[in-house]
Amino acid sequence: MCKARRGWTMPEEDTRTMLRLIEKRIRASDIRVEHRDVLIRLRAMFEGNLAAFEQDRASEPGSVETDIVRATG
Repeated sequence: MCKARRGWTMPEEDTRTMLRLIEKRIRASDIRVEHRDVLIRLRAMFEGNLAAFEQDRASEPGSVETDIVRATG
């Protein structure tokens, strides 16, 4: 499981859904600049958490990435 840097974590599927919603809102023409800036920072946090989750999952024993490294290493 991903080690959270914050006091909470969000399931991967929910994180991906939230990222899609944030991206849609960032691209909206009727959003204030301050709100867009906040959403961009929030998006970066979610993307960082998702990348850490994927990295943790890849390093678990039995994962495809781990098996490839062992086979070629």
